[in-house]
Amino acid sequence: LKISAQRQFPRYWSLNAAMASTAHKTAEAVEEHRDPPQVLEKKVKQLAELVRRSNHFVVFTGAGISTSAGIGDFRGPNGKWTCQAQGRQVPKSVDPVKAFPTATHMSLVELHRRGILNYIISQNCDGLHRRSGLPASAISELHGNGNVEICEDCGQSYFRDFKCTRMGKGADHFTGRFCSCQGRLLNSTIDFGQNLPERPLTLAGEHSRKADLHLALGSSLTVHPACGMPSKTAKHGGNLVICNLQKTPLDELASLRLFAETDEVMKMLMMMLEIPIPSFVLDRRIAFGQSGSEVYCRAVDPHNAAQEIGLLRAVDWDGSGIAQAALNKSQSVVAEQLVHSRQKKGLDLGRLQPVLHFVGHYGEPALQLDLDLIQEEVHAMLSFDPYKQVWTWKLDETRPAAEPPHVDKLYGEHHFEYCLKMRMEKKDMKQAEAKQSVEDGFENSRCTAHAVSQALGGPGDPRMAS
Repeated sequence: LKISAQRQFPRYWSLNAAMASTAHKTAEAVEEHRDPPQVLEKKVKQLAELVRRSNHFVVFTGAGISTSAGIGDFRGPNGKWTCQAQGRQVPKSVDPVKAFPTATHMSLVELHRRGILNYIISQNCDGLHRRSGLPASAISELHGNGNVEICEDCGQSYFRDFKCTRMGKGADHFTGRFCSCQGRLLNSTIDFGQNLPERPLTLAGEHSRKADLHLALGSSLTVHPACGMPSKTAKHGGNLVICNLQKTPLDELASLRLFAETDEVMKMLMMMLEIPIPSFVLDRRIAFGQSGSEVYCRAVDPHNAAQEIGLLRAVDWDGSGIAQAALNKSQSVVAEQLVHSRQKKGLDLGRLQPVLHFVGHYGEPALQLDLDLIQEEVHAMLSFDPYKQVWTWKLDETRPAAEPPHVDKLYGEHHFEYCLKMRMEKKDMKQAEAKQSVEDGFENSRCTAHAVSQALGGPGDPRMAS
């Protein structure tokens, strides 16, 4: 993750200090501009025509698309890096896991669902694209996702229904949880100076070169290599359209430049395309089945049944209730139980009525289902309307393909290299000494995580338990 090839940062700066130094330097750069209504309408009509004619439409998103959800940006007048550079307090933001996807997020979901939008490239780590209903196969999250953690040993990814925070404040991304292979799980968000994940970056490049229309929404387009994606489209003869309140370094490459909030533009665009913007609904897929003498259920990605998601807090299989202790378990402990099961004895499999209890961030109440598990595994599709606080559900006969989630076997290796580099720079160590120090730190973190997990009622480090 880089800001500019021309900028160099002092060796011992912290991440926040380095990023704050990337705030816009002049009042002119910080200044926001807005097209007059008549001008904006004319520009959006041009954009609508470009969308209609496009054969490969790609969208690039930045922090500006989430500001209307209450999540702060970085280089706007009240952005995080702007405020820190000016010595001002950073305004409070909504917790991303409780934020509602914006009109822009939901417009993009619908455009993709209809086959109009081919791919999204995002710098955002807030997880709103995925929560809004966009499948993982449709997006490159170049700077990671705050809800995803990755095993440093095998590269398996885990999607959580909460923010995967790091145990410490240093370079190590360890979250305190462990993979089934016993490897440490790492937060997937990228630090300044850290390599971007290769597969999302490669896919972003391929789609950018192929695109005949690339719409950049809510980004200052200053962070490399991500901001190079929209320019690839322009340099390969495609149309680059930029929508941002501030000027960007790529404005000269743009076929069309809009100065407006992204929600305003997307609402106008969808109206001109005669496509309704769907309301945000939280979609969940729960698989139920039998295994030997047990019944089980597991939450999976609505678009990929092979990707399990830790979003169930507990399951009441027979109406006897759930112990308060189980409902009070920490999110971290809950996340480690991906499959909930119990013995079949005493259950009517022809009319099973499990009650699901969720981790929840939108006030999701418990939900009782009515299932027939005599024959085979069944999938229940749940939809929660967070505005009306109502669940609806149905059995899904057409299950999604169970494609093995992408395994990033290089993520752990790159993470180690990053930690090694940071240790050598900050502690002024030689490579061999720094390598040993990093390895010792990783081992100590396992011991700490083991103690914390067991204190919270969790399984702890599987390596220590075996």
